[in-house]
Amino acid sequence: MTITAATKVLAVIGDPVGHSLSPLMHNAWIADHGLDAVYVALPLKSDDATAALRALKGMGFAGLNVTVPHKEAAAAAADRSEGPVANVLRWEKDGSLSAFNTDGAGFLDSLDESAPDWRGRVKRVLIVGAGGAAQGIGAALSPHVDTIHFANRTPERANSVASSMRNGRSLRWDDLERGFGAADLIVQTTTLGMVGQPNPDWPVQFTRPNAIVADIVYRPLETALLASARARGLTAMDGLGMFIHQGARSFELWFGVKPDTEKARARLMAALA
Repeated sequence: MTITAATKVLAVIGDPVGHSLSPLMHNAWIADHGLDAVYVALPLKSDDATAALRALKGMGFAGLNVTVPHKEAAAAAADRSEGPVANVLRWEKDGSLSAFNTDGAGFLDSLDESAPDWRGRVKRVLIVGAGGAAQGIGAALSPHVDTIHFANRTPERANSVASSMRNGRSLRWDDLERGFGAADLIVQTTTLGMVGQPNPDWPVQFTRPNAIVADIVYRPLETALLASARARGLTAMDGLGMFIHQGARSFELWFGVKPDTEKARARLMAALA
């Protein structure tokens, strides 16, 4: 492709972002639709990420995906935001900045694919973690379930996120066995199990026989948690589905067109292989 001064520039920003498959996915969609745009990965190390994101206003970006650990800063940097955490930013024609969260809707899209009957099966949810992704997923699930428990190594974070939802509860980290045993849906949202990160001995042996286990990590695609869940005959959902669907919703917010998610999965599976 030819890049000119008219080319729209988009990026994923976070720390780290070197592992991200977002450029591969979005640049392929850009090519599919013949758009004059380019998507890059930019690491952001900053003690004031909110100010850093605001400073990008004059740099010509059309939009951003924002990942760990800057999702709260992204919401704060925007002139308007859907909520307290955001993973998508879009600069409007008037120069203002809008923030969105496609994590939750992307997770539900992926859950619909992996377990189409989940709405009839899931009443109790356990979300491991209390970061931006956990908040987005919890908010999306909240209207559909009875209770959502958040377990986090920093209990204050779990308490804070749980209190933001009508049916949110916090669970102590050392109570994970009980949490795994009570949940119909378990969602692992931390970096644990990711390549280069610690791999806990998750208490999968306590899960219910009809439980759904999801891990939003996609490097590796088959985490130890998912392998254990499959060994017990449970429905297991890898992180690639949510990654693709939240990205597709981002793409639609920026360009007004729906990209092909099945084509994206085939491309990403090839890249991961």
